[in-house]
Amino acid sequence: MDFKKLSSSVVFCSLLVLLASCSYAILSTIVTLAVINGFGIPVILVGKFFYGWIILLVLVVLIWFIYQRKQPKHAPSTLPLWKRVGTLIITGIVMASVTICYFLSLGYLPISLAVVLLFQYSWIGVVIESIAGRKLPSRNQVIACVVIVVGTILAGGIIGSGLSLAEMNPIGIMLGLLAAFFYAVFVYLSGRVSPELAPMNRSFFIASVGMAFVLIFVGSLYGGAAIIEGITNVNALVYSIPLGLFGIAIPIFLLAVGAPKISTGMATILNSAELPVEVLAAALIILEPVATLRWVGVVIILIGIALPHIIERKITSGLDE
Repeated sequence: MDFKKLSSSVVFCSLLVLLASCSYAILSTIVTLAVINGFGIPVILVGKFFYGWIILLVLVVLIWFIYQRKQPKHAPSTLPLWKRVGTLIITGIVMASVTICYFLSLGYLPISLAVVLLFQYSWIGVVIESIAGRKLPSRNQVIACVVIVVGTILAGGIIGSGLSLAEMNPIGIMLGLLAAFFYAVFVYLSGRVSPELAPMNRSFFIASVGMAFVLIFVGSLYGGAAIIEGITNVNALVYSIPLGLFGIAIPIFLLAVGAPKISTGMATILNSAELPVEVLAAALIILEPVATLRWVGVVIILIGIALPHIIERKITSGLDE
């Protein structure tokens, strides 16, 4: 099988983005289990990024030894080196900020509500694209945003469930929306930053910056002891390694390979797999109650995300026009 031809396939790249979304979807459940078993968010943060970085380092070394003579050559970038490095650093910081804000929001909110807030990256991404492209969003995109807000109200349990006002902590909501903003920026940057680099090298650079940023953040707020515990606590490895694998190594690499090859519309629809998978994981693994109206809200959100791309028929080929 010709891997070069396969890696250019729309179907194959779409599958990679879908797998990245599903990979992200189980993180909050793992974090909740870690907290229930007595591990603090700073320790989990450090463990996730450190061991995710280790996994990527091993993969980079293995690929270099096995395929160093077969690496495809990319056209050199026209951007100066400092701009290329700068955009990679920004991408790494943004990626780390998603996790920091999201993990911290889980300390204030139920999983389902935190997930729904994070999922607002979809309409935030429309705004970012509009600003970057210097044009107003289409009527269909505006309609989709309204549908997503309605779905959020239902899926977040604001209506028709036992979720109390006390559980809607304003700090948690702010952190959840910040995570959504950073996630939208990260998805936007994933297919646009340094395409001339091999996907694994680009992923490793972004992960390295993200890890450095998390270590600085945790060290500044919680002290060096939290960093040491996050790296050396053997009991936390049962959570740190899966978080590093499914939250750093796998999705960053899959997005680096798949996202540049498919349209924004297709990528958005595929990323929508994250929310139902995450809510389902919370319901099955940690038995978090999910009311019927929440499931209705999840469906409405998925419809809202897919709506403009279906109407405008931008996903027929999966490629940008």
